[in-house]
Amino acid sequence: MALSVVEVNLKKGEILYRQGDPNDSAYVVESGEILLFDHVDGRRIDRERRKAGSILGETSILTGNPRAVTVEALMDTRLYRISAEDILQKYNELDPILRSCVETTIDFVSRINQPNALDATKTPVAPSTLRDADELIEQFKFELDIGKGLKSGQFFMNYQPIVHLNDGTIGGFEALMRWQHPDHGLVPPDRFISVAESMGSIGKLTEFALWEAASALSELSELAQMPLFASINVSGQDVDRSGFVDFLEHVLDINLLDPSQVKLEVTETALVPDSEQASRNLDHMRKLGCGISIDDFGTGYSNLGYLKALPLTALKIDRAFAGDAVGNAISRSIVRLLVGLGRELDVDVIAEGLETQEDVDLLRAIGCQYAQGFFFHKPMALEELKAILTHGSKGAKIVA
Repeated sequence: MALSVVEVNLKKGEILYRQGDPNDSAYVVESGEILLFDHVDGRRIDRERRKAGSILGETSILTGNPRAVTVEALMDTRLYRISAEDILQKYNELDPILRSCVETTIDFVSRINQPNALDATKTPVAPSTLRDADELIEQFKFELDIGKGLKSGQFFMNYQPIVHLNDGTIGGFEALMRWQHPDHGLVPPDRFISVAESMGSIGKLTEFALWEAASALSELSELAQMPLFASINVSGQDVDRSGFVDFLEHVLDINLLDPSQVKLEVTETALVPDSEQASRNLDHMRKLGCGISIDDFGTGYSNLGYLKALPLTALKIDRAFAGDAVGNAISRSIVRLLVGLGRELDVDVIAEGLETQEDVDLLRAIGCQYAQGFFFHKPMALEELKAILTHGSKGAKIVA
């Protein structure tokens, strides 16, 4: 379930919500200060002030009651709104956010019957009970920035060719997402992907990658005068998402691509959920004809049962082993084992991170079919890859 976060900015003196209003959302304070007050027998009572790192509005959601207090900004304040539906869903999943809400509720109730302050200057400042508030607020910022970035063209794709090891010709490419953030510069994928997965917006990024990569694949295959393939990273959450395969099929149809030209890479450390939806999607993808690849194999769970469950068409040997095999006997043994496993499973094996002629010679001798790495090509923009293909990389074939 995607966590829908909305940024809210209050000017000094503005009211966020009033006593008796519906309990439709909770708020996390990023900066500024707010005052909680209510009216008892016609008399206003200032209850407490809250600052950055606090969560508010959770009490009425968890109790099912209308707002117990009015919230006013004592200075310009920035907050993040979380819907009541998301709060209750997270609560049912025992999410840390909701545990923090419960802690805040208990703390508030324990203090609400203490002697009341007479005015805002004497009203106590409540301690922040939100666990890991700074980290959570940073995730909220990134989540909102991801949405803005997709709309404003900050995200783009690079493509790293994958070659046949027997002759070095290009057979396809891996599509790699990049984010040029206006304030933070080039943000590493491992940073924004993890936030998107935890906050639930990964599906938007995956759909962007599928659109871009499929369009590029169509252009490059026509230029090369042969059907190249594309490896596109997806999250386990994508495979478990309703409508994902329908979207994938639509993208393939629009770009006139054979499904066997698309290989969906699932990272081993982000396993596909064991659910009915994921099973249906995997079965649909199998019937459709798309390839399924396990990325970074050997670095995660190494679950052989997982191999059996997926409609697998390829394994990618992580650079930690493939790029280390020449000088490390253990890595070399692991590479031999994985190449042999691919042969037994009748799936293609792609070695990542090859940087030297020695790496290439060894992997070729072991029997690995495909490779990518700086020895052959770095990740590049689409126009650069077009230029390489224009100069005559022949002999490529589909990896199914």
